Amino acid sequence: MLKAMSLRGSLSTMSAEDVLDWVGRRKLTAPITFERRGLQRSLVIEDGAIVWASSNRRDEQLGVILVRSGLVLERALADALEARAETGVPLGKVLLMSGLITEAALVEILATKIRETVTDVVTWMDGQFDVVPRTQPSGTGVSAQLAIDVCLKVAHRRSERMTEIMGILGADDVMFFVPPSIAPPPPGDDDVIDTAKVWAMAGDRHTAADIAAAFSGERFAIYELLAQMVTSGRLTIDRRQRERTNSAVELAAGARGRLRAGDRTGALAMATQALHQDPSDQEVRKTFTAAERSRVAEVAKMLLSKHRVPKRVRKPAKDMELSPAELELASRIDGRWDLLSLVKSTNMREAEALLAFAHLAELGVIELG
Repeated sequence: MLKAMSLRGSLSTMSAEDVLDWVGRRKLTAPITFERRGLQRSLVIEDGAIVWASSNRRDEQLGVILVRSGLVLERALADALEARAETGVPLGKVLLMSGLITEAALVEILATKIRETVTDVVTWMDGQFDVVPRTQPSGTGVSAQLAIDVCLKVAHRRSERMTEIMGILGADDVMFFVPPSIAPPPPGDDDVIDTAKVWAMAGDRHTAADIAAAFSGERFAIYELLAQMVTSGRLTIDRRQRERTNSAVELAAGARGRLRAGDRTGALAMATQALHQDPSDQEVRKTFTAAERSRVAEVAKMLLSKHRVPKRVRKPAKDMELSPAELELASRIDGRWDLLSLVKSTNMREAEALLAFAHLAELGVIELG
């Protein structure tokens, strides 16, 4: 295998497609993590082929998909997870050894997860990526073997439509209701997916992501079907979801106004709130990126203009409502490491670390020196 250094950066400067192509051409063995707005999608590459995919969304995790698809009973999955914890054997291998699933069925699920992961990350215009090449495979137990170029071709075919679909649905957590007097959709001659079941699950208040999990994680196909049902009037998106979206648009507009007025702190606070309410809205995402970039530039100029060695002067209190990242940074301050070294050595993005240090200083938890 060709040796290579770790690669980490922003998807706004190097797209997910370019990252995957770079890894594939070099036939690297490496895990790749893509992160955006708290959502993490990871791929495991071995000799240039994708063998595993994972996500920090619960409804996209292997065990949840297997249970909701009816392939493994929930009690059996709990036993398998317990065996994994005790032995360290990967979950897929435990399920195979227990006879709970066939290798063919498991590999098919993994291949679907890989294709769906690649399809999603190639549409990300912002976020971070992290590639850490290894000399040995990571040992996932059971793996699929999908060529990167094939996955990218599938993603290319889907990406434009996927963007349109998310414009209709809004988010993975979107919920629906069935309008009065609407009958179930009739089955089609060429239907691969049980359309009536998808419609019924949507009417039973399942989210789009829940429904996809019940169909072996086929996210694109299920979201496509849901979008068609919304467009045809067979489903209506929950009104409360629409209210949140409208509120997010208004917050983003307010953030842009504060940014024009020079209030970078207030702009970022409003943009962050808007992003939490509707992370799928393109204008909301652009506003957040602009507000964060402006505030980070202001903080960096203030904090890094001279050598600083921060000191912790008080213990963080519960009423401060610090994030886990801020608590971690506060615990690392020992009065010896300078600010720039602390920022560079953390696993956080530099922008997030700088904002966290500024917040800790404002609360009086630390003195910047």
